[in-house]
Amino acid sequence: MDVNLTIKGLFDTAIDAICAHRDGRIIVANPAFAHLFGYDSADDMAGRPVIDTLAPEERPRIAETIRRRSSGEEVASVYTATGLRRDGSRFDLEIGASAFVLGGERYCVAVLRDISEAEAAKRHLVESEERFRNLFKMSPDPTWIIQDNRFIECNRAAVAILGYPDEDSLKNVHPSELSPEFQPDGESSFAKAERLMGMTMANGLHRFEWTHKRRDGSLFPAEVTLSAIQLQGKPSLHCTWRDITERHQAEAQMRLAAGVFDSTQEGIVVTDINGNILSVNPAFTRITGYAGCEVIGKTPSILKSHHQDQNFYRVMWSELRSKGEWRGELWNRRKDGEAYLEWLTISAVAGQDGKPARYVAVFSDVTELRRKDDQIRHQAYHDALTGLPNRFLLADRLDHALEVSRRTQDQVAVLFLDLDRFKVINDSLGHHEGDKLLVEVARRIGQTVRKSDTVSRLGGDEFVVVLGTFTDTTEVALVAEKIIATLARPLRLAGKAVHSSTSIGIAVFPQDGEDAAALLKNADTAMYQAKAAGRSCFRFFDRSMNEHAVRRLELEAQLRQAIDGNQLELHYQPKVLVETGGLAGFEALLRWNHPEQGRIPPMEFIPLAEETGLIIPLSYWVIEEACRKLAKWRKGGADIKVAINLSARQFHDEKLPQRIEAILQRTKVPGSALEIELTEGAVMDAPGRTIVILQRLRALGLRISVDDFGTGYSSLAYLKRFPINAVKIDRSFVMDLPDDAEDAAIVRAILDLARALNLDVVAEGVETVEQLDFLRRAGCGQIQGYYFSQPLPASELDEWLRKAP
Repeated sequence: MDVNLTIKGLFDTAIDAICAHRDGRIIVANPAFAHLFGYDSADDMAGRPVIDTLAPEERPRIAETIRRRSSGEEVASVYTATGLRRDGSRFDLEIGASAFVLGGERYCVAVLRDISEAEAAKRHLVESEERFRNLFKMSPDPTWIIQDNRFIECNRAAVAILGYPDEDSLKNVHPSELSPEFQPDGESSFAKAERLMGMTMANGLHRFEWTHKRRDGSLFPAEVTLSAIQLQGKPSLHCTWRDITERHQAEAQMRLAAGVFDSTQEGIVVTDINGNILSVNPAFTRITGYAGCEVIGKTPSILKSHHQDQNFYRVMWSELRSKGEWRGELWNRRKDGEAYLEWLTISAVAGQDGKPARYVAVFSDVTELRRKDDQIRHQAYHDALTGLPNRFLLADRLDHALEVSRRTQDQVAVLFLDLDRFKVINDSLGHHEGDKLLVEVARRIGQTVRKSDTVSRLGGDEFVVVLGTFTDTTEVALVAEKIIATLARPLRLAGKAVHSSTSIGIAVFPQDGEDAAALLKNADTAMYQAKAAGRSCFRFFDRSMNEHAVRRLELEAQLRQAIDGNQLELHYQPKVLVETGGLAGFEALLRWNHPEQGRIPPMEFIPLAEETGLIIPLSYWVIEEACRKLAKWRKGGADIKVAINLSARQFHDEKLPQRIEAILQRTKVPGSALEIELTEGAVMDAPGRTIVILQRLRALGLRISVDDFGTGYSSLAYLKRFPINAVKIDRSFVMDLPDDAEDAAIVRAILDLARALNLDVVAEGVETVEQLDFLRRAGCGQIQGYYFSQPLPASELDEWLRKAP
């Protein structure tokens, strides 16, 4: 804290214009910087691009210099440019820059100086030595004339800075005589001065840092500028000094602050006046688990644990605003959800106007120091028998899950469990054995659910499970089934095999209740419905949801049987060439003929197969079946191509190309006879991995098409890199053609894009001659739809082929 205030004081009082910038934008500037460019205060410049202070023609060159320095390259530390003031006036500008790392971020510090007068003085020197001498004497900076590597003349500022009585005391003196024997880099002052003066005579200008010695023997750092001139026809050097002691102190303090910031064991957070996080240190990441990139731009409320109420924070902010500081204990929550206790000090840092401009929070994790308190807390919030959270901690966990759900739009499920026949077991075998049963029940439930879920014992034989972050209530039903199954396994109590079971009631947020109390009440109600239904089962509070879940579970089990039960078949829909009406190929479509329910719609069982992972064996069955049919056609002399749909899940299988290659070899079908169709979502799920797999499929000879094109989000930068052959216009854009102007514009745009990328186009869902005519005029190459044929089973396909044109 004190270090930061010291740095701020040095910045505010420095004569030089100083700013710090990151990624090309000004983070902080001092009053001299604002004054140099015509601004009222340094705060007006915060956030502006630093190159906006330069003339437009200078900006590309300086922007490249900033970029190279920010990336760690070695570039010139001092250079000149043309500055641009707020009122549009220009002036000669000298820039000294350096880079440093603070909090894992790379910053640049620039020290700027108006050298217009100095430049003018040099020009006038050529025109008038008399004017030069007047400027020389009046210069506020120590100024010298060097001839034959010795000072022959100096001004009063030079005399004053070195503490000598008059100018004559410093004439005919070698620069090394006003210096220590050696410079900080170890080189002798005499040799280094000779070398630098020689370089300036050769190059015309040189600027460097030098350690000088005053008459009293004290040393000070100076920035020296040497310029080669002609004076009375004789080669000379114009030399100016600037005492940079304050700059060195500021840099040292800055390095010290950076070291403290990075190495301290306390977490540090810097926010703006609105509480938005600007910077954090490594200790913050170690304590909270959040990396800097995850919290910068957000507020510290991301750590909120909800152990403190809103009144606590109101009092904190009131004290912070009135006193400029707050300190105390606070419960926060790490990234992994664990609550921890911290000792926190928040201090306001004032800006130039005296009002708070930043807040700096310094905190330490004192959880371990309160271990004894934690043990007491554990006893207060956990069940003594099973070690599970009790109803108090359950309420906290459930409230937290609901708050997260409100932000993420996810669902939360509450499962209320009551053991069946527990009283009989407890009364017949004794309370000791009954306790063993409860401990085993807790263990088994805990092994069934995820670590992120909450299992709680309310008391007696009642348990509650809180499930979060699921997308379909079928997942909840599966968890309930697993719990019922695991608790149904026998266990030995008092030397006997004992069978237990449970009834489960389920309530889902938000539809079954907006708060914890309502969800627990409704889950309890559903649990009694489960007991009334015969026990050892579960019921949702919402009857329609319960029916949906049961239907999905039954359908999943039946779909697993359908794969091996000869209930699946392929139907084939023709793809037709628009210009000739000739056959371009078929798309193979999966159909399920249930022995009792008849035809199950694909829209019902395909999403289920995707969710459960059954889509993987189903897809390989489709590929195998389609290749067997292709083999028969090819054996009969027909050169037919078949397209099959692949799931996004299959692109997580790196052996997908090898598996398809094995099927092609087994059925003796060339890869050129097979086409793969995948959706935009599958393409963009993991573009890098998908590109590699598609390239390997293309190497087998397969064609690649993007299905339902236009309904998802495709990055054109990626799309042009994918090894695809064709796109399929989704039927939703075709159904209202040609009357719907928006759909017509979208279709034309897709066709233009495809032509630009040299891709074939297939329009799906064509059912009318008007749609066909529009697509023909728009230049679409192929169509697919009921206008030509619905999907046909293999048994009818040969007859269709004989009648086809």
